[in-house]
Amino acid sequence: MGRWVESEVELNGREIAGGPILLDDGSLVMFAYEQDPSTLETGPVSRLTSTDNGETWTEDNPGWSDQTDGFINQIWVGGDGTACMSSVVLDSESRADNSYHFYLKKDGGTLEELQVEGFENIRHVVFYQGEALLFQQSYGEYGVSCEMTAYSLATGETRKVTLDGDAMYGAGIEPTIAGDKLLYLYYAETSMPLMELNPQDGISTQVMDTLSEAVSSAALVGDSEGAVYYPTPKGIYRLAPGGTLPEQVVPADGTAMSVNSNYPTSICRAANGNFLVMLAGDDSTRKVYRYHYDEALSAHAETTLSVWSLEDSATARAAINLYKQKHPEVDVTFTVAISDDAQDPAAARNDALTQLNTELLAGNGPDLLILDGVNYETYAEKGLLADISDTLPLAELQQNLTEPFVKDGKVYAMPARFTVPVLIGDDGTLDALSDLDAMQQAVMDAAPRGDFGADSSDYYEPLPDAEKYALRLTSAEDFAEFLLPVTASAILNDNTINEDALGQVMEFVETVSDYYGIKDYTKKEGMGSAQGWSGTDTIAINPEQSEYTDSGHAKYGWFNMDTPYSVLAMARKEDRMDYSSPDIPCDIMLRPGLVSGAYTPKTLVGVNAGSEYLDLAKELAAAFFDPSVQDTFYSDGMTVHADCLTAKLDAVVNNEYYPSDSFTGDIKELLNSCTTPVLVPELLRSSFLEHADAVIQGEENAADAANGIKADLDLYLAEQQ
Repeated sequence: MGRWVESEVELNGREIAGGPILLDDGSLVMFAYEQDPSTLETGPVSRLTSTDNGETWTEDNPGWSDQTDGFINQIWVGGDGTACMSSVVLDSESRADNSYHFYLKKDGGTLEELQVEGFENIRHVVFYQGEALLFQQSYGEYGVSCEMTAYSLATGETRKVTLDGDAMYGAGIEPTIAGDKLLYLYYAETSMPLMELNPQDGISTQVMDTLSEAVSSAALVGDSEGAVYYPTPKGIYRLAPGGTLPEQVVPADGTAMSVNSNYPTSICRAANGNFLVMLAGDDSTRKVYRYHYDEALSAHAETTLSVWSLEDSATARAAINLYKQKHPEVDVTFTVAISDDAQDPAAARNDALTQLNTELLAGNGPDLLILDGVNYETYAEKGLLADISDTLPLAELQQNLTEPFVKDGKVYAMPARFTVPVLIGDDGTLDALSDLDAMQQAVMDAAPRGDFGADSSDYYEPLPDAEKYALRLTSAEDFAEFLLPVTASAILNDNTINEDALGQVMEFVETVSDYYGIKDYTKKEGMGSAQGWSGTDTIAINPEQSEYTDSGHAKYGWFNMDTPYSVLAMARKEDRMDYSSPDIPCDIMLRPGLVSGAYTPKTLVGVNAGSEYLDLAKELAAAFFDPSVQDTFYSDGMTVHADCLTAKLDAVVNNEYYPSDSFTGDIKELLNSCTTPVLVPELLRSSFLEHADAVIQGEENAADAANGIKADLDLYLAEQQ
């Protein structure tokens, strides 16, 4: 009897400075502080203590913030309560000029500033055998290196220890005490080895060549017997002392650990065997979850709901987690039909849809469906989807995004996320780009794009305006990503093919590919990156944007915007190699195409009308739109909850520490103008890719390609009758 249950430790939106940590007396401690995401102004550090293995917490102010310069951003604690902390003084002009201070607070002693020669920023501290082992990351001529200094807690003397091998280089190490040993994980090229560190001479010895399923070098904890525990997307694992095969202790299904965008940054094992895991999300937030074994629950819930999706969905996993926290008596399974390692994704997709259709038509199948990539309108017409309008909080959702999914007062599918296909460029350069014809003309008016890519020696040498090409387009996949989100519903709408629209799209492909000479390209690898700062979402910069923003070779950049924070990372620098160089003002618009107000619905939620647990399935559907799910960024699209979207936009526009002064557009107006959902049928996409590639290779002209796509669509539509 019994099973593991997840609950979130309520921190009221505060930042975590340290912990949770198990103390020698069996209590738990962690530290948190309030921070304004717009200004980064912070409040005093609070100490949270639990004497019941993390179930409840009491709070007090230790008074440390009044005794330090700047604000305390990180605290490490030893078993006896000794604490080491780092504080940062923010520079108003440049983050590169921030200064750091270090302090030590011994159990029963006073707070003292810690002077360590050569240390500028402590990454990790572990208290071991009377010493505080301090680890620092440094950036030098040969890249990133890790340094260690041992500080005697009794005498204050220090000794520098040179780390050997892989411990010295890379992302840094964060050892944990397991029995009497210091063990750590580090990122190797294709594995994550478990190592033992000798703090006397800095020599590391391999314990295991790879710790299976491990994803984070920071999330490892040992116990007094010498075992280690670590969280993964599949659950929490334990490696026994001297063991070679980790065992799963806590399964991740239906928990926050299973959400791919949640990255484990620490783990603590309570005195009774409970676990507390800190997870960092793509929105720069960190949350702490408690996992306890509830013997009062049956090993398996009496009721099980099933969720189905063609591909994995972080938002779906988050909604399932929320539902299970509120309804521990109900289990929820999540089936991803196409696995990441599928050898033939197209065949796997067809097989999955065939099986789903068979089950639904027989009155069976999953209780809840994620309908991305599925022709949900056909399902609705056949009565296979339930009306969920009575369960969803429709009045709380962004109306311009959700109204298109309300038909005669009924809702059979509703997007929980959305993205927007956009085009960016220097201020004043977007005004004339009203439609696809204008976009094509802009390509022809600019210089042709040569054979250029990430390995080009001049990648970071901006071109004069007269020598810039318009867009990065290098393959059939690029054309599909650029065109279909703003043309698909013009090509195929209500089971009717618009041949003029299809011809116009393929003419764009032929004209641009011939002008660029894409057939002869050899450098197709692009330069992508990700940016993120405290209080912001992670901003992905794809190669199509990078050749505008970073390289300065393209006149325009393009991407599918999944967070409003993207506007903070769009502008070009006057001097690309000087971070302090002024930004060049930039603007953004909905990508020119054949559909006005186009946006892409994501995470389409529907409920099986034949579900045995219809009311419960509808409640689960509503969880997708709960503010606690909608307010969190999972890198799979923007929120459709009106208040959450407003708060996000306000945070972007009013951000004082990372100002968007160089952005001259109106992000709120841009999103309000999204009125037409565009879903790309898989058959249209696959046929487009085939024929667009034939056009690029010179095997077909635009008219032949359009006829080929039309023939594929005609066959598909005939099969739907």
